[in-house]
Amino acid sequence: MEEKKKSMTFPKGLFCVYLIFFSGQAIYNTYLNLYLAQIGFSTTQIGSMISISTIVLLIAQTFWGSISDRAERKNGVVAFLYIASIISALGFYLTKSYWPVLFLVAAFSAFFVPIIPLNDNITLESLTGSKWDYGRIRLGGTIGYAVTVVLAGYFLKDEYSSIFWIVAAAMALCLIFSLSVTPVKGFKERKNKSSIWTVLSDKTLVVLIGFNLMYGLGTSFFYNFYPIHFVQIGGNSKLVGWMMFACSVVEVPCLMVMHRLVKKIGMSGVLILSGVFTCIRWTLLYFLTAPMLIILTNLLHGFSFTGISYCLLNYINRRVPPDLRASSQVLNATMSTVFSKLVFGYIGGAAFELWGGGSMMACSAITIGIATLFFWVWSRGKGRELSF
Repeated sequence: MEEKKKSMTFPKGLFCVYLIFFSGQAIYNTYLNLYLAQIGFSTTQIGSMISISTIVLLIAQTFWGSISDRAERKNGVVAFLYIASIISALGFYLTKSYWPVLFLVAAFSAFFVPIIPLNDNITLESLTGSKWDYGRIRLGGTIGYAVTVVLAGYFLKDEYSSIFWIVAAAMALCLIFSLSVTPVKGFKERKNKSSIWTVLSDKTLVVLIGFNLMYGLGTSFFYNFYPIHFVQIGGNSKLVGWMMFACSVVEVPCLMVMHRLVKKIGMSGVLILSGVFTCIRWTLLYFLTAPMLIILTNLLHGFSFTGISYCLLNYINRRVPPDLRASSQVLNATMSTVFSKLVFGYIGGAAFELWGGGSMMACSAITIGIATLFFWVWSRGKGRELSF
């Protein structure tokens, strides 16, 4: 079995799943709130949708992670989520009223968002013992996101209602390509399963997830509300597309070298640099109003996001018991994205109306700055613990 894994060819099916999935994510994440604003919802109403749907997602993430760990085959759980995402995406064409739209946002999030950590878990387990690094596969997601977000800006022409059938089509293609992925077994029959407390007792992992949470707070506000602020100060759908392209395109070289960089400066060095770059990015977004300078500033996202996600995903895959890896990936995703959305959902929408998008970026800079300083102090002398 080990020899077979070492000699396995490049997993094209996994690469295509990432390529297409993140193409769909680029459209939904970037343009959903612009669509909601376009059909008449205020930023406070949009924020309330985010917060309420996030509470649903908080339960759904944990549920799907647990189901995946205990399923006969983890791939089957993800396939079901693709189908459910298609149905809920198309449901947006049936209504424009607040409560039904809120239900659809919550339903889509509950099916769509958990696919990311579950796919990461399947990918990392599939690659264990092979010559292929996770970063090379995840590169497909970066390419799909970067290319799609720019093309969508031109295709949509400030009319956002078509995003849902595009996302549904992307999920259908993911489902098709996922059929070629080697099945990854769960632990349905395993006795003496590990307890989640095993994960929570790992103090290093708890600190890493906490650091990721602080990073996720600012990132959540940026993706949920900054495009609205950007349009208000002179941007449009094309420039929003280029801004998101700038966020993702630098991930390509970063993913290519991240494995070597972690070996050279260590996991703590990569995480500290990621925090510093993020603090600089949020600070510049507080001051800048020129669209082209804002787009260039977001090139800093590439290293920060890649560094943090690469380190966390690989640490979990190497240090956590096999029957808890999917649950642990979901826990990490829950804290960094779901919890941050809960904080910057309704509160972020209300704060946006009171103080504006720029001020919220300043708050985000202070948050990640303090978190990075704390992590730097805590990580000194912990080189062995901060490895995978």
